[in-house]
Amino acid sequence: MKYFTKELWLGYNSRSDAEMQSAFEQGEEARQEYARQLEQLQPRLSEKAYRFFSGESLHDGRLLNFRVGDSLNHNIHGSEKFDINAHQVSVEMSVLGANLDVFYILRYAQAKRVLFDYPSDQPLFQHEGGHIGDWGYDELTAVDDSFFRHEVLFASGTTILIEFKDFSYEREQCQGTRYL
Repeated sequence: MKYFTKELWLGYNSRSDAEMQSAFEQGEEARQEYARQLEQLQPRLSEKAYRFFSGESLHDGRLLNFRVGDSLNHNIHGSEKFDINAHQVSVEMSVLGANLDVFYILRYAQAKRVLFDYPSDQPLFQHEGGHIGDWGYDELTAVDDSFFRHEVLFASGTTILIEFKDFSYEREQCQGTRYL
């Protein structure tokens, strides 16, 4: 993560008022820098994808599943035969929003690099045997002129990194609440 680092998140939760204040100042600067670089990526993204990365917030959401494969939605009972020589690596994540009342499916096509770091060597708010935790921060950056990188940092310190060409998502309202 370039803008929203583990160190920054730890600073937000510091018991030291000075460290917390410093983190909030650094965080505001990081948000502004991130917004500027995201604007530069806008011409390369579909209107809907840009709207997702610039306007949707999954902060405090929960990762329900994380799938990676050569042909995630291949129907083995369908008429189309599986082509073992086709390289169609894609990624799909399902995420519940913070209040458990919105469901997202994020899809990344033409993936060239995927990392899932759990449990992290640099944990944040996790104990051994704990869970992945809430979606903390995510950022979209450019790898080069063709590929994007989406990185996600979770409360446990778990990170996901996906390098891809195409992104799409679905958003659906659902019934739920975080607070019983």
